[in-house]
Amino acid sequence: MFDMDPQELLLPSLVVVTSLGAYLVGRWLLRLPRARLRRAAARALEALGLLMLFGVVNVGLGIAFVLAYRGITGEFLSFYLLNDAVLGILSLVQALIFQWWWARPD
Repeated sequence: MFDMDPQELLLPSLVVVTSLGAYLVGRWLLRLPRARLRRAAARALEALGLLMLFGVVNVGLGIAFVLAYRGITGEFLSFYLLNDAVLGILSLVQALIFQWWWARPD
């Protein structure tokens, strides 16, 4: 019936199941109002946009630093140092801190 590799379904399935679980916990156990879910989704998209912004700026500055280091010292410094998951996580932390700082109190 479906001609999909199970490996392609694993991550989306996990996200759907945990999102549904979080929704049920929020609605039934924590009694969170459904109306606030749209605002939460909008803030999540805002955070993703800020994550992209901080990620691009961090990588751009990293490239500039590598090029400057190569030019000043004549030594080789690899761009692969910028290809680290830690940079993405730190960019996310920057984005969340900036978003929470920027947010108006509800």
